[in-house]
Amino acid sequence: MILLFMPSVVLVTLYMIEAQNVARCVQGGGSWDFALTVCDMNNTHEFSTYMTRHGIWVNLGMLVSMVGLVMGTWGMITKGMSTPKDEG
Repeated sequence: MILLFMPSVVLVTLYMIEAQNVARCVQGGGSWDFALTVCDMNNTHEFSTYMTRHGIWVNLGMLVSMVGLVMGTWGMITKGMSTPKDEG
């Protein structure tokens, strides 16, 4: 289950940290330079999506999540969703 959820948690955390930095920069009157990941008060920079800039990490994270999904599903099919109840 860790393989299923951890990549998404990491990617969303990194995205939100960057989004906070961008918001602070824009609210301060600057423009965020996505290539250098810095706030630029002098120039205007074009928007670039997170997927465009970090495509390999996003794709690898989703691949790991899919592996976790398959492994979790396979485990539930082979062993059942719950542990056997005590007989007695």
